[in-house]
Amino acid sequence: MIEQWMIIPLAQPVITLNLNGVAILLILMALGGYAGYQQGMRNLLTLALWTIIAYITCVQGGDFIVGLINRIWVNAPRFAAFLIGNDPSLVPPLDPLITPGFQVPLFFRLIAFIALILLGMFFDSKAAWKGPPKERLARPLGLFVGALIALLWTNAAVVFWREFVNNGGILEGPIATLLNVLPDVSILLPSLIAIFFMILGLIILFNFPKVWKP
Repeated sequence: MIEQWMIIPLAQPVITLNLNGVAILLILMALGGYAGYQQGMRNLLTLALWTIIAYITCVQGGDFIVGLINRIWVNAPRFAAFLIGNDPSLVPPLDPLITPGFQVPLFFRLIAFIALILLGMFFDSKAAWKGPPKERLARPLGLFVGALIALLWTNAAVVFWREFVNNGGILEGPIATLLNVLPDVSILLPSLIAIFFMILGLIILFNFPKVWKP
């Protein structure tokens, strides 16, 4: 009887877990949030800033940067007219400097994204504001920043992967399976990035007077 009792559990079918893309994304964010909670916000600040720069400039094909450059270039004559006291509305705008919709090739954007993240890690190791999370909100804010970094990295991989597939790329294996099920949350990231900078601005505002104390 004892031998039969020991054999029966081993004969049971293998237990499988079915996780959808949202659940996997939440798990990855939870891991990033846990790491951020342990380190505190100040220890992730440099990496978060470089990650946001990498995401804005590389993941979306540089649309934000191209649009910004074009707006500055197109409105430069009107701004110059305003500075010298003329009516800006009478000055015709320039044609866009860069063709709207211009896309940097995927390979170069991927390499640039990785390079910027590595630069962020390098400068993070030398950041002057790094230190133990002694402040009251250091760990909760670190949780948010850690989860945000994980979300940005994951969504960058999803966007790159989908563009790779749309261009005819083929890759199989567990990584491809994972990237296929992960959702694209690009629409949510501008708001989360804005919240991050709002938090950072409030921290700077409340701590700025301490800089001038003897």
